[in-house]
Amino acid sequence: MAQVIPFNAVRPNDHLASEFCSKSIEFYSEEELNYIIHSNPNSFVQIIKPSLGYNNNNLSPEERYSIVKKNYNKFKANGILNRDQKASFYLYQTKDDNHSFTGIIAGVSVDDYSKGVIKKHESTIETRENIFKNYLKITRFNSEPVLITYNKCEVLSSIISDHKLKKPTVSYKTEDGCSHKIWRIHTTETVSKIQQAFKTMPSLYIADGHHRSASSALLAKEEQLTNTTQNIDFFMAYLIQEHELVIQEYNRIFIGLNGLSETQFLEQIRLNFEVTPTDGDFNNNSSEHSFMLYLKGQFYCVSLRKRINHSDSPLMELDAYLLQELILKPILGVKNPRNDKRLKYTSESDNMMSIKSAVDQGLFTVGFGLKPVTIGQLKAIADANLIMPPKSTYIYPKLRSGISIYEF
Repeated sequence: MAQVIPFNAVRPNDHLASEFCSKSIEFYSEEELNYIIHSNPNSFVQIIKPSLGYNNNNLSPEERYSIVKKNYNKFKANGILNRDQKASFYLYQTKDDNHSFTGIIAGVSVDDYSKGVIKKHESTIETRENIFKNYLKITRFNSEPVLITYNKCEVLSSIISDHKLKKPTVSYKTEDGCSHKIWRIHTTETVSKIQQAFKTMPSLYIADGHHRSASSALLAKEEQLTNTTQNIDFFMAYLIQEHELVIQEYNRIFIGLNGLSETQFLEQIRLNFEVTPTDGDFNNNSSEHSFMLYLKGQFYCVSLRKRINHSDSPLMELDAYLLQELILKPILGVKNPRNDKRLKYTSESDNMMSIKSAVDQGLFTVGFGLKPVTIGQLKAIADANLIMPPKSTYIYPKLRSGISIYEF
């Protein structure tokens, strides 16, 4: 039974929303960040710039986080940000040239996360958990919702469809050409229907935001004896039906061949796989448990020889897992795919052309192109309390910061 709550969102002034909301910082170059800081005084980037290292090299993390909090309060005092007076759910649609996504922004339960009602498929790094927990402890807000998916629900689908026929509370476009619409849902009857619909669901699934979820749980546990507010027991999420998610593959490129020649490397792979030269067209690669390989100017289709007993573990369904266990670890010596400096990941979904370019330029030696993980595979691994190999999925939508803000 999943718990969700409406909340009093802090949102940018309607006419400033397009200026305020920003992409996640990781998606900006340093030049882009500098441009925003010097050209857009209303951007969310202005609030968090102390955490980016601008003119504050001598500050401790706690001092930087305190400046973030101070900047946030200035934006509220100046009327750029305003807090809704009535707790609401927020139906949010984002749309670009290729996709449209619609979901519900709400508070989800830390207790549900701790008990496994909200399920995960990625491991988290303790140091990162604690860094973000300390950030939350001082700033006291979530600015980017965790992306969570759920099975299709007719009740919620009907509510979403009905509200999308109405005039949105706010509508705007951002600099990347994406359109954004929000409908506030705050009537008692509809709020209750949404909560009851989620209560019928045995599980929710994190699609993106594992560290943010873990950090919120850490903070709640730390403060449970001293903080009596309900808000600390929830964190902000964007809840979207699973059929709306777009899951893209994460490919691998690698430096060197661990001391092997090209011939020796391919011979080692052939112990477990059929290796067939090909033109590199992913559309022609339909075999189960197969992926593309690019080496020394040639594409290969690599297909597992033996039949997999899928009942052994849902991990055996994942090409990323088979690649790691049968090639990267035993042949190329990648014991820890998280920190091996020879191994890089690319999310370019371009039929391996970026991989080909990187290898042809001599930047890398070999590249591997994988098929996307399915939502069924993701859920099976989460249901079994297992963890995917790192960088197994690249999931859309990529949510912007500051669409709505959840205060503790």
